[in-house]
Amino acid sequence: MKGLIRAELRKMLPTPLWWALLIPVAPWSLLVAWYGTAIGQVEVLQEVTGQALPTGLLAMSLATNYSTIFAALLGALIMTRESWNKTITTTFLTANPRSSVLGAKLVLCLALSVVYGIVNAVFGLLGGYLGGSLGNATGGVGGLDQWLIIGGAGVLATVLWALVGFGFGALVNNSVAAVLVLVFYKFMVDVIASIWLASSQFAWLSGYLPGAASNGIVGNLAVPMFISEFAGPRESIVPAQAFEQLHAVFGGDYGFAWWGSLLVFAGYAALLCVGAMLLVRNREIN
Repeated sequence: MKGLIRAELRKMLPTPLWWALLIPVAPWSLLVAWYGTAIGQVEVLQEVTGQALPTGLLAMSLATNYSTIFAALLGALIMTRESWNKTITTTFLTANPRSSVLGAKLVLCLALSVVYGIVNAVFGLLGGYLGGSLGNATGGVGGLDQWLIIGGAGVLATVLWALVGFGFGALVNNSVAAVLVLVFYKFMVDVIASIWLASSQFAWLSGYLPGAASNGIVGNLAVPMFISEFAGPRESIVPAQAFEQLHAVFGGDYGFAWWGSLLVFAGYAALLCVGAMLLVRNREIN
């Protein structure tokens, strides 16, 4: 197995694929986080209270919600690029069983996705700090412990999106289709479905959609942290509408625990990966 993992590393690291997808994560996370400090009426709250609010926590949540698509595309292309390059037949024939090959690719996917998650966390922090006009060591981006929690949750969300892409790429076995479907689903289908469910009698289902669940991993931590810093001892009397308004912008659902979102999205990732393993193990190659 170690030999297969080394082989996958040797095949991946010299290619531009992994870093071509990684490079945009840094400026994208920074800009989205910077923008995140100026929406959701956060600036108004700062002006009214005159206190430094941890807007960076919310901004990092928003950055994660938008940057995880790069990890999903990485996972999909790790699985489909050999089919595209017509080298998958040789790989499977020289490295039986197929499950070992898939396992090695999965380890590579996990390792690189952690790097993506860390880059997103660092540049999301920087964007949140720069965008917060009142940013300081205890205000603009929250305390170190808060940042580590939000950053860690962001890494988890990034890794799970990479697994979703990995599983989906194995199922469709086509690079172009995998990329187009993942982007279209994340930024169109899931958003439209969430909006429709939110205005229907099935609003409680919206938190179980894949995109909403992944957003909740970070959003369901960041929003309560922000409210707690803002309200202080009056947190218990903050109306639900305040939470809901922030969740609508920065991700998550009021009353839905972050670990609940984590379990839901991890379930989607596991389902896709297991399904992919079963399908690829018996798929004909040529």
